[in-house]
Amino acid sequence: MTISAISSSSSSSVSSGASAASRIQQLQKQLKEANNELKQLANSDSDAETKQKTLQLLQAKIQMLQAQIEALQNQQTLEAQKSAQRGLEPIKPTQDVQPQSKGRSDGSLGSLLDEYA
Repeated sequence: MTISAISSSSSSSVSSGASAASRIQQLQKQLKEANNELKQLANSDSDAETKQKTLQLLQAKIQMLQAQIEALQNQQTLEAQKSAQRGLEPIKPTQDVQPQSKGRSDGSLGSLLDEYA
């Protein structure tokens, strides 16, 4: 019986929800395989000591996979909350808009009226 290595990747390296969902699917597949290995172990002809050590390794692997899945799901939840929060924030103008004066400011009565109209 072989125990496959778990490829570890930081949840911070997952940049989008789609890739996080894909990674979760991969981890769930590995989790299913580890559970199958656990069932095979129970039916194996290995000696008790080998079974015990393999059991401990498989349990550790399963716990690690579950922790990675949970971390990715938490990350997805946080990203969804941030996205929803951004959608609710009012849009603020980047600069104040000042009315511009029309006409010339040459001091004549007509130009002064145009500026204040």
